[in-house]
Amino acid sequence: MVIGKLLRRNRILGAREAEIRTREREMLDRLASALDRFGGDVDPSDRKHFDQAREQLSGLFLLVIAGEFNSGKSSFINALIGERVLPEGVTPTTDRINVLKWGEEVTEELVEAYLLERTHPADLLRDLSIVDTPGTNAVLREHEELTRDFVPRSDLVLFVTSADRPFTESERGFLQQIRAWGKKIVFIVNKIDILSAESDRAQVLAFVKENGTALLGEAPLVLPVSAKMAMASRASGDEATFAASGFPAVDDYLLNTLDQQERIRLKLLNPLNVGLTLASKYKETAFERLKVLAEDVATLQNIDVQLAAFHQEMLKDFGPRLGRLDALLSEMEVRGLNFFDETIRIGKIRELMRSDDVRRAFERDVVGDTPAKIDEEVGRIIDWIVERNLKLWQDITSYIERRQISRHRDGMIGEVGAGFSYNRQALLGSIGSAAREVVSGYNREAEARKLAEEVRGGAGTTMIAGVGAIGLGTLVATVITGAAADITGILMATALAVTGLYIIPARRRQAKQEFAKKVADLRRQLNDGLTRQVHTAVGDSQEKVNESIAPYRRFVEVQQQQLNEARSELVIAEDALLRLKTELTT
Repeated sequence: MVIGKLLRRNRILGAREAEIRTREREMLDRLASALDRFGGDVDPSDRKHFDQAREQLSGLFLLVIAGEFNSGKSSFINALIGERVLPEGVTPTTDRINVLKWGEEVTEELVEAYLLERTHPADLLRDLSIVDTPGTNAVLREHEELTRDFVPRSDLVLFVTSADRPFTESERGFLQQIRAWGKKIVFIVNKIDILSAESDRAQVLAFVKENGTALLGEAPLVLPVSAKMAMASRASGDEATFAASGFPAVDDYLLNTLDQQERIRLKLLNPLNVGLTLASKYKETAFERLKVLAEDVATLQNIDVQLAAFHQEMLKDFGPRLGRLDALLSEMEVRGLNFFDETIRIGKIRELMRSDDVRRAFERDVVGDTPAKIDEEVGRIIDWIVERNLKLWQDITSYIERRQISRHRDGMIGEVGAGFSYNRQALLGSIGSAAREVVSGYNREAEARKLAEEVRGGAGTTMIAGVGAIGLGTLVATVITGAAADITGILMATALAVTGLYIIPARRRQAKQEFAKKVADLRRQLNDGLTRQVHTAVGDSQEKVNESIAPYRRFVEVQQQQLNEARSELVIAEDALLRLKTELTT
């Protein structure tokens, strides 16, 4: 055919086109790297379309014929080639993608599911491959899906509509779905011969052009043809009938408009437009996810703020409670000093020699019920710590539950892969689950017993070894009574050895000083031990909370880094592709 010979002129890429293709490959590789940062969250169909478009950059020009079933697509292709290579009929005859390529012999091979590759020795096929697609709006909806799925591979789409039902709603819907890929679309109005009046033809062509312009944003090329007349005239050699078929305009488009330079331009624009579509889509996806992650960062920051406030409030509230213990020790100290003033006197030498009686008097008049009150106050502190720990977990549970109200918003980006949404929600849910488990399984009595042992052990080891399970009050009584016994024992020995007016007062002063020092040491040790235990209890609660949110925190940090890097790469790739597109279209 003359068309085939003319299309083969200057088939080799020029230096400029070759340089552009090299640059485009580099840009697409960079875009692929950016998409890789989304991992399994890239829509498999998007990745397939992108990979196919990149591969198509080195293949023959791919001319895709699309349209509703029974619009005459197969007839148009047969008339274009000049031979009946595809079956025709009034019912859907194409149930798979047919790729027509040049070959010395007529063959067909199913290269993948629903993709049939045919070869034919037609000159036109030496420079381009023609794709016959299943009709849209057919009974079998998967036929339309096959066509829609194949469109991203195309370098040019010839959309065939029938003159007796031009630009149907079904066709409009299909074109709306494929226009996002930025494909060049030429409208073929077939069966124009059924309209005998020129005014009818003009009305149909104007209708198609008007609707095509509204849909595509620019006036499309609309070519009226009669594939039936063209096929008959090619077989008979009837030039007049061939001219009346409208196919000379198709030949002119293929020869003059779709020349070598234009085909190369469209070939280069095909993967470029696919890349731009995906760069824009996933750039927006990254932006939306970063907005979601900003809420997650706020969630983590709020939890951190709550933990810090919890610690500060615990220490603030602990001061007055510790003050009540100090008051108990101060009252006992005053009684002790008075006891020594009243007991260590010359007139009571005989009584001092009865150490057991002195000890019992000391325990009764000085120690009294102080141990019980100390134990009671420490018990209140323990209960307070346990209650505050429980309140902390209840607050976190409530807060996380409120945060999960935003779960429905994740659906906005679920369409491009559910991995991000699923992992994020699962981790967010795990915090709430962990908090609920802690709250629901919180055994106040067991926690109090455990904390009591820790408090006794922590405070007691600074005062006496092997405190075991005795209460702090009992420990205080042991230390204070022991100190009194030491003092009175020394005093008794002194009284037996020397009786004098100066010895007893001196020993009384010494006894009071040692007792005051012992109480001061006891107060400091008790305060230090309890304060340390409060810090430990608060730290344990914070550590448990941080352990529960650690996977969520890592997820947010990693996703933020990956999405920021991906979005940056996508912006760079998109900008480079836009500059290249401008270069190709100006």
